[in-house]
Amino acid sequence: MLDQLSGLIDHGQLNVEVNLKTGRAAISPDWTIETVGGPKVTLTLDANHGLVECAGMQVTGGELVIHGKGWKPSLSIEGIQFEDGAGVIDARFRGRGVWRPLIAVFRTLARPALRRLQIPTDIRSILEGQILASDKSDSAASSQFLALVHDVRIRQTEFDAFPGYDLNFDDLTQFQTTALRASIDKATFVPPAHFDVDGRIDGTINHGSAAFLGSHCRFAEGKLERGEFHVADGVTKFSAGALTVNLTSGTFHWPGGPKIDVNAPSRFAVRNLRLNGSSYSGTVDATLVGDVGRIERGGVAVAAQKIQMTTHGATVADGKATGDVAVRFKYRLTDTFAVHYPVEELRDRKIPLNFNGDFAANLHFENAGDSDDGLVTGKYEFTIPWQPVEQAAFEVLRARWEQDVAPAIHRVDFAVEPRRFGPCGPECFILAVRVEADKPKTRGYWFKQICDSEGKASVAVDAPSRTILLRNVQIEPRCEGVLGALANFIAPFLTKSYSDMALLKMPKELPFTIDSVASEANAIVIAGQVAWSAPTARSNGLDKSSSETHRP
Repeated sequence: MLDQLSGLIDHGQLNVEVNLKTGRAAISPDWTIETVGGPKVTLTLDANHGLVECAGMQVTGGELVIHGKGWKPSLSIEGIQFEDGAGVIDARFRGRGVWRPLIAVFRTLARPALRRLQIPTDIRSILEGQILASDKSDSAASSQFLALVHDVRIRQTEFDAFPGYDLNFDDLTQFQTTALRASIDKATFVPPAHFDVDGRIDGTINHGSAAFLGSHCRFAEGKLERGEFHVADGVTKFSAGALTVNLTSGTFHWPGGPKIDVNAPSRFAVRNLRLNGSSYSGTVDATLVGDVGRIERGGVAVAAQKIQMTTHGATVADGKATGDVAVRFKYRLTDTFAVHYPVEELRDRKIPLNFNGDFAANLHFENAGDSDDGLVTGKYEFTIPWQPVEQAAFEVLRARWEQDVAPAIHRVDFAVEPRRFGPCGPECFILAVRVEADKPKTRGYWFKQICDSEGKASVAVDAPSRTILLRNVQIEPRCEGVLGALANFIAPFLTKSYSDMALLKMPKELPFTIDSVASEANAIVIAGQVAWSAPTARSNGLDKSSSETHRP
């Protein structure tokens, strides 16, 4: 963090205090620095383009003495003014020892010593306490002086950051600066590596990432308002009045709810943001989109495609969410019909059905988290496109078998071929089938009966079993031929075959009621309530359910 902050500073003013220990350090073969009584050196530095341009230094609470060998003077430095390129342009000092009266009279005798004083222009050296050096290339001299540093304190330092600078706060968030104003309210560096800091940042950022509560997303650009950071003992805490970012990729995880592989354009904004470790809290406004996602709750996994999640004013605290969230996505449902025919000659059949359509839910989260604690309630609506329903129904209705019709009529071949199965109104369905009955002989038929039958049925919901049924079936056989026995057989057979036909049964693992069903021109629309609370024992998701639907 010390390296990051020192490299971040473009231009501004720095206020630094360096508390020194009592001791000595050689700054060149001919000059030595001595600190007496643990002095405090206070520096006010003006930085420009990342370098110290000018500096003022004051010494209090002890002495900072420069000693020269041989006939070179000894000076006690009280304050200096320094400019990059010009060196020391002004100084307050007094001679030490035998040099005190001489320096008091002949101030020019101090010039050789003052010329040896240099304040480093790189900010990193200043912040770690390297405030004096006679030769910038003399690393041994620098190390000796740093051994005299007890601690460095930074106070009320404000600056503009370099654009395009990479800044990160542990693994919580990383970003590149665009136009950023920053400040260090207080910071303490204790050599060799202990650094605590409290600071503020405010401005625009880009090309960053954030990771918390199972989310890890990248963003293209963003805005940070009233950001504050605190680093102590290697632990980073971060907060902001508001953080708004445009997400481009990654995985976003809403506590207790959707996981979205986000892509652009996705917007995430959080007010009163608090980051602490891997946890965050705040008030969220977000519109997130992704090609794929999942909702995992109560042991159930709902797979989603082309997902969108929106929320305004929902809160997250301690890994739990409270507030309203709207979710829209394309679903995939695999269900299985078990068909039982009213004739003994036909075996039961199981037909897999694959549905794809639109799902929409307005959910309310109440202290909901990833351990399935709290509540998730709301309303949902999803559509079932009519084409796969019709295709599935055709498979259910299509049948061929041989049966005795009357004592005198044996081994009659029956064939049922569906012709139409579709909606005719909000709660109305039309059935049209063709039934052929014939008794073959060596050449041709003894007889052949054809019935083009049409009828209507209404849609109903069986709430306890959460099943959508066709009921009140009324079918009129229009038969060609005069075999009354066959006509009398076909009419009740059709009614039995198509009464109480189950169109869809909600997978039992899903906590969805079926409150209403309506048909449109090309789809069935189902709506109901959502009540997600405690975890269930099963884990079959909406993408792989195994419910069975029976019709008598």
